[in-house]
Amino acid sequence: MKNRILIILSGFFLAVLPVESQEIKSSETLKTHAVEIRVGADFVKHFDRQNLTLALSEQVRSRVYETDASPYFHVSYTTLALNWHPIPYLKIGAGYTMRLFGDKGWSDPNEFIRHRPFVSLVGQYKVGQWKFSLREKLDINCRADSVNTNEKPAVALMLRHKLQAEYSFFAKPVKLYANCELKHTLNQPTEYINTAYANTYGETGHFGQYLCNVRAYLGVRWRIDKLNSLDFAYRFNYGYERDVNITRAKANVELTHEYEFTHALVITYKLDW
Repeated sequence: MKNRILIILSGFFLAVLPVESQEIKSSETLKTHAVEIRVGADFVKHFDRQNLTLALSEQVRSRVYETDASPYFHVSYTTLALNWHPIPYLKIGAGYTMRLFGDKGWSDPNEFIRHRPFVSLVGQYKVGQWKFSLREKLDINCRADSVNTNEKPAVALMLRHKLQAEYSFFAKPVKLYANCELKHTLNQPTEYINTAYANTYGETGHFGQYLCNVRAYLGVRWRIDKLNSLDFAYRFNYGYERDVNITRAKANVELTHEYEFTHALVITYKLDW
């Protein structure tokens, strides 16, 4: 009987010890500045009778400057999307993007390949030479590698809001456009880090979902002929990520606040038929 009680008590203390001992071991802030060159191509097919468009896009992003890093191939985006226009003021879309990262090594495809299904809803309205639109988009970022779900989700949900204005010049094949986009997390894990924060500082944890990107985009589109056009644009991105690392030895938390400021020059060819 005595041995049974000792076993039960030992099991109880082993179960609760990691939870009670978890603390914020370290907290730091990292800031990165980067400059990118992005080159892409869009191929869009219109099915006018069905009010559908099918688009295939490819974009390659190379970093020509990054704090404490040499220039390198950053990531490529390959996207297939289907859009339906039930009325002139509304567009409903769905698609898939494969992201290929150049800084994850090339030995394991589960590390350097990411999958992203998405759905979107766009409201748009034209006034004279102006066109205004508001897009709501849900990204479903899927990982194939092994992750600790107390640190990050295997399937990360992101909600994106984009407001855009376009101006078309009368009798000229040139269009100016500008937009602003906000990106917000929806399911980042918070329970573990909030418990660690409370154990460390004796206060209620305050970590929730957060705004991870603010993007501003300014561009000009030159229509070469009826089917072909070129886009030249500048994009600024403010990015924030809360990087959580749970150490295995004592189940403590290493917390890093990562800020990134990226300037990008974008050139895109488009075939539209």
